[in-house]
Amino acid sequence: MRWVGFAQKVFISFLLLVVICFYENRALPNTANQSYCLSDAYNTSKMCSVRGSLLSQSIWNHYTGFFCYNYTNDARFNKKLKYNLNFSFNCKGYTLKLPVAIVNESTIAMYDYGDSESVNLLKNSFKTEKMFDNYLKCCRDAEYCCANSMNDENLALSTTYCPVVWDAWSCFPRTPVNTVAALPCSSQAYQSPDKVCTLESKKECIWNGTLALWNQQTNYTACAIAPVYLRRYNYHVVALIVCIAWSLPAIIIFLSIPTFRETTRVILHRNLLIAIVVRNILTITSRKTIIIDALLSPSLSNHLMEKNTVLCRILSFFGSAATSSTYACMLVDGYYLHKMIVRTFAKEPQVINLYIVVAVLTFLPSLIWATIVGVNERTSCWTVDSHGEQWAVDSFRVIILLINTFLLLDIIRVMISKMKQGGTTRQTKAAFRATLFLIPLFGLHIFITAKKVVINDTCVAEDIYDYFRYTMEASQGVFVALLFCYANTEVHNELKNAFRKLSIHLNQRYGWNIGPKTKSRRRTTTATYVQSRDSRSDF
Repeated sequence: MRWVGFAQKVFISFLLLVVICFYENRALPNTANQSYCLSDAYNTSKMCSVRGSLLSQSIWNHYTGFFCYNYTNDARFNKKLKYNLNFSFNCKGYTLKLPVAIVNESTIAMYDYGDSESVNLLKNSFKTEKMFDNYLKCCRDAEYCCANSMNDENLALSTTYCPVVWDAWSCFPRTPVNTVAALPCSSQAYQSPDKVCTLESKKECIWNGTLALWNQQTNYTACAIAPVYLRRYNYHVVALIVCIAWSLPAIIIFLSIPTFRETTRVILHRNLLIAIVVRNILTITSRKTIIIDALLSPSLSNHLMEKNTVLCRILSFFGSAATSSTYACMLVDGYYLHKMIVRTFAKEPQVINLYIVVAVLTFLPSLIWATIVGVNERTSCWTVDSHGEQWAVDSFRVIILLINTFLLLDIIRVMISKMKQGGTTRQTKAAFRATLFLIPLFGLHIFITAKKVVINDTCVAEDIYDYFRYTMEASQGVFVALLFCYANTEVHNELKNAFRKLSIHLNQRYGWNIGPKTKSRRRTTTATYVQSRDSRSDF
């Protein structure tokens, strides 16, 4: 029986707790002159300054919460709630006027972030949790500014200093007249809820002929993050275009000369360049049609990224697959080079098997990633990784880079050993010299920029990092084309041979002389230009 009595007491206590919580957190009805009193937790005699007006600390959170909410970028809301700036309440016979949000015809919400029920109602109007958290941070910063940065001394008007003020987003300190105070931009000032780098807002303390007063309008124009993004992305696009322009002639050369179309090592170099070009084209398309389009959109919401269409998600998928294909080609190319130098007498791998490996490593990681983001119904055309799902493809890429690191180190080990023994041919030495510059081929340069490391959070520091990262990404195709095509002796000889054959053909058929003049009277034939085996070098 004692257990029954104890259970009844627990059940009754639980019901009382639920009733109390419901009573304390109930939504306020949209009815004027209802009973509502301010919290006793604040000092009613303490005054704080918001936008040049002094308010009691007891009503501070209501008004600063109103400013934080209504000055929030409209693009962060599902539907921004309307407001009544002077809603009347009755507190023990006295009329109290406070700003409130109109949730609907029957419900209002207080802007005081300490009111849990009102906070939940306001939260529902934001698009994401992150955007709502930025609003709460603004409210907390305002409360901290009043409680810790304002007192009777620094709020007093004077002829030499502007007083401390909360401008609706930032807490500007006491500042000498005719100077400009600068503060890191509030998270509310950014179009994106995520801070990219530290920008500064500015507020001018001016002399009005009698007192030192703040310019009512704070300059937040420098907080626009879109120009920062645009500079970086436009540079990225230009760098990728240069890489494409540099790589295409090498691809054409590899496809045009019959010998190169039948040589496995050249086929692998060619495929890597093709993968790089395709990746660059898809990256440029994504940058221009999705990301840059969103940055330039005047409405902040009517753009492709916001619409999250099927086509833009397909573009993101193939962009991810194209990036994975470059890693797959780097792995296969590195494996074959390792086989040539370290395992010289190993069986020649079949090209079809190498193609299968590339195809699997190209699409499998991206399919896994696309499945994860699709099931979780991610938005922004899958271009923004807010939940760490990018590791579905990055893990494969890191493994490939680690394998290539091992292969390169093993190549260097074997080559050093052979040179010490004096058992190296001219071709082997040439290959080893090229190996020292094979970082772009093996993709190891990506390790340098894999982790975002900046000396501080200024935009200049992040600009340096991003420009360097984009340059390294674009340089891969440039170096591969340079090492294995433009600076390669065998390519030079094949091109010279092809040009001589063309010269002979045009001379014999049309009588044109497009080649260099020679004093020799020997009749020119194709056999005249056959190269000796020793004149050819390896890739």
